[in-house]
Amino acid sequence: MGPVSRRKFDAAVVDWLKTRLRLSGRCSGVLLTPRSGWVLLERAAAAVRAACPLLAEVHRGRTIAADGTTTDAVRELLRTAPLLSDHTLLLARADRLTGAVRLHSHVLFPAGARLARGETATTDITVYGGVGAPAPLLLPVLAGRPAADGSGATPLAVHQVTVGAGERARLTFALHGPGEVELVAHKDSSPDTPGMPADMQGTPDTPGSPGTTGAPRTPEEHTAIDIPTLRLPRRIVRPARLELLFTVELSGGDEAETEERLEFVRDLVSALARHDGSEALLRTGAVGHYDHVIRESAYASPRVLLQSPVPVGPPSATLAALGGWRPARRAQDTASSLEDALKAVAGLATTTGGYAEHVRRVVLIVARRPPGLPEQRGIVPGCPLGVDWQAELGRLRSTGVRVMTRADPVTGPPPSDQPGAAAHHYAEAAWAALAADGAFRPGADAAAAVAKELTPVWRVEGPDCRLAFAAPLL
Repeated sequence: MGPVSRRKFDAAVVDWLKTRLRLSGRCSGVLLTPRSGWVLLERAAAAVRAACPLLAEVHRGRTIAADGTTTDAVRELLRTAPLLSDHTLLLARADRLTGAVRLHSHVLFPAGARLARGETATTDITVYGGVGAPAPLLLPVLAGRPAADGSGATPLAVHQVTVGAGERARLTFALHGPGEVELVAHKDSSPDTPGMPADMQGTPDTPGSPGTTGAPRTPEEHTAIDIPTLRLPRRIVRPARLELLFTVELSGGDEAETEERLEFVRDLVSALARHDGSEALLRTGAVGHYDHVIRESAYASPRVLLQSPVPVGPPSATLAALGGWRPARRAQDTASSLEDALKAVAGLATTTGGYAEHVRRVVLIVARRPPGLPEQRGIVPGCPLGVDWQAELGRLRSTGVRVMTRADPVTGPPPSDQPGAAAHHYAEAAWAALAADGAFRPGADAAAAVAKELTPVWRVEGPDCRLAFAAPLL
């Protein structure tokens, strides 16, 4: 074989490298250089430095015993190298005032951090769900901090976690070396498999994970995300706060009848409170009412028409008050003191603070009998206090309050006598007027379904957000 010029030798080395080593910005190499004096290898090493992206160069030095192959030894050595750039988690953040959504980088492991031999570093972070139904959210881990348009950082891994709307998840990330960040655990979220990240469910021995065997995932599978093309919503608009006031009829044919109404209200308040973990979008209050007549009851004193109204406040206060309410047996089956409850709840609804565009007020009537009239009409009793329920209803609706009902259905055949028929007709007309804004049916509309209809709805301008949030939306 004749002599070869340096230029041809370098070209041959580079051509061989291009066919044997497919290196790119996502897959760097490590150059191991032997002792000096081997000219051909020194020339090859120089060509490699010029042609290929190198993660590190390992020179001959102190001998360290290592098990396994050379690849394993190099990987173990690189684990102890300092991080050349911050290893960050890409999240979203919504402005509290404008709702504008932008990218946010959280540093998991800062540049310069390094591991001792055999060490693994961990860090914890709390992330938050967005709006809408629970869905897997992306957790891109990057080398560097991206610019506002998402460019300028190298994806290292893309994990996933399922977090419900408004819920939080506590994540634990582990650093196994430069460019190797693993999501190892999370808590307080709603994954399909509790306690495991979504990208680990069903694959406890994922090939390539530390402590396992098998071929590692390819970079394309592990970092398959293009940050600049990851579209964010323009704005996430906070809904109006819901102020929900109840009127609850506490007189019944038996204690079980009244307890069913109280249980429905408790379940509804609890369901709404679960949707609003921040307690910023929900306020509740309640008024309980009995009959006007003096009744025999071991639970309440005579002449008590209303339970002390529960003013608009945290749901916990309403639930605590409901625990002290006691049922009574109704004295007649025609009308209750609902008109007095409407007057009391109108005072609560019209004195709470907040502008109409920021507060949505609803009164839900939970009862069996219609209100009494200002004056007795036939067998329909009149209100001794002369309260006109239609005037109170108009007062509520004139201030933007939505009045809805959850009335027990009338059972049995309609009365055949004229006074009974007139009372039946009055009850139907009264409930139709009270339910003009909406009605729920006992036995058909469960508390969870009613809560879903009443829950404040967020508005997303633009595409859904596929990233977890760095802070709660409220």
